[in-house]
Amino acid sequence: MQLLEKNEKYNHLYLAALPVVTTYIFELKKQWKKFVIFMTMAISFVILLSYLPYALIPDNPLPDTQGDFFQSGLNFIILLTIFGACFFFSGIICSEYSEKTGFITFPIINKYKLVVGKYLGALTMMIGVIAAFYIALGVLGIFWYGGPIYYRYYYSFGIALLYLIAVSSFVTFFSSFMKSVNMTIVTTIMLLLIANMIIDSLIILLYPEFEPIYSLNHNSGLISYILVEDFPTKLEDRYEDLEFRNFRRRIWLTPSIEGAIIIFLLYTVISIVAAAIIFKRRQL
Repeated sequence: MQLLEKNEKYNHLYLAALPVVTTYIFELKKQWKKFVIFMTMAISFVILLSYLPYALIPDNPLPDTQGDFFQSGLNFIILLTIFGACFFFSGIICSEYSEKTGFITFPIINKYKLVVGKYLGALTMMIGVIAAFYIALGVLGIFWYGGPIYYRYYYSFGIALLYLIAVSSFVTFFSSFMKSVNMTIVTTIMLLLIANMIIDSLIILLYPEFEPIYSLNHNSGLISYILVEDFPTKLEDRYEDLEFRNFRRRIWLTPSIEGAIIIFLLYTVISIVAAAIIFKRRQL
């Protein structure tokens, strides 16, 4: 009797997870060309920025340490994450309505499981892109400096994944109420690249004492700055003040580790919950 109940439980879990797994596999097959393009871009930029300048220009000195080399090589990771997230996640929800499948009253696959499968598929591919970037840069770090890889490099990879999940959740939120995939891509790129920086600059200009802890742009700086050996633990060590003709401007170097992680998690949870609520109301 207990064995029968156990088998029924496993069968129930299998049937519940099957739509998610099926959609997940379908998403991987559907977006594999996009994955190859971004993978190629990631590795190409590592070679262009972290290998060719030192291999082709003899007078161009390498950074003093492997950590400094990684820090300079990670400058492109933010743009790669933003563009990748916008292109992979912009159609998670809104594509269901642009293709009219979101209005089906009795869908074959539960709509929430469909979205979860699509999100996990897109997230897997973007993790692969980010991992390829880090692996390529890590190989060059060993090539130029020898092993082992600087231990903080792994911390940076973990922070980069948290940032990716936060940005992908943010894009998914916009996908829940935008009308088309292209509109979602353009809007989220404008917000993440342009609007975010403008707002941060205005806040810092008007309220220099205020740290823009709300900003994904500000917190993304931790990805590269965590590689600094003497990472600042005090607030006054995390910014620099520049003065010019009695005008003072504050430049925030990095957020705190705890603060950035909390902000990434908040963006993720709030965006996913809001997207689920809007998605449900959109079906009514």
